[in-house]
Order: sequence, then C-alpha cells, then structure tokens
Amino acid sequence: MKRDPTAVLEQLHAAFPAEPISAEGAFADWGATYLDAAAYIEQLEGKSWTDLDRAYFLQRADALGFLGPRHLIAVLPVYLRSLVEDGVWSQAADTLILLLTKPGPEKKKGLKLPRFEALVGALTPAQRTAIATLLSVFAMADESGSLGRAALNALNLYWDAYLPASP
Repeated sequence: MKRDPTAVLEQLHAAFPAEPISAEGAFADWGATYLDAAAYIEQLEGKSWTDLDRAYFLQRADALGFLGPRHLIAVLPVYLRSLVEDGVWSQAADTLILLLTKPGPEKKKGLKLPRFEALVGALTPAQRTAIATLLSVFAMADESGSLGRAALNALNLYWDAYLPASP
C-alpha cells in the first residue's frame, strides 16, 4: 500500500480530532508507578494532541505503557505522526510498535492481552483504520529493517483486518 505521507497525516487528523485533553486520572488505570506522571500530566492538561510539545512527549514514549485507554488514545496521534514524519528515526517507534502489537495470552511480561484489548475496544473504527494504514506504510518504508518487520508483525497479528480493501 503506497500512500502519500500527506494523505496518511490527513487520515490521522480526521480520525483523531484535536480536542482539549483533561489529564485527570491519566495514570489511574495502569500507571500508578510511572515516575514522571506529574510532569507528564502538567504538559498534557487542557491541550489537544496537536498543541502538545512534540519533543517532550516523544522523549517520554515510555508513558504509553502506563496511560489509561482514554488518555492513551488522546496522545496516540503524536506518536503515530512521528512514525510518518521521522520514520525509523522516531524516538517512539520501538515503544509504539510494541504497544500496538497484540500479545498472545501466554505473554508473562510487558503489556498483556487485557491491556491491548482495552485500548482497541476504546478506539473508533476510523482510528483503527488510521492505525492500520500507518503501520502498513511504516512497514513498507522499512521492509528489510527490524522496525518494519515489527510493524508488519503488528499488522499480521491484528491490524490488517482494518486495512481498506485494495481495488
């Protein structure tokens, strides 16, 4: 699926509206132990994803594993956008692709299936399609690299069901 980066970003903007984010409870579900929670919340409060300090949030991609589903979805486009704009050089690529890879029920460490299912269940169909498209484009851009193979794995394990049918 060869896609123009501008079209992919437009799809991302359409799927994830730029609305003010209330940071209250951001780490309540999964992240009581996240050490930078107070600073992250301060940067998040009242801003839309398009207004967030991109550099700050990309440096703190580790927060993705601690945010509750609602807050994760609110910031997810910042990280997805980085895959389009920065490609394999994105500071968040490893963490983001790991987060978007459906774990098997036998997984003992890291993000587990209930966490993945909570995220996916909170996404709209348009958001799922945007994520699938972006993973596909990223995988093709780095098809021989480890990040591209990881994105392809994420697609094969779950997201490819949301790719638009080829003409």
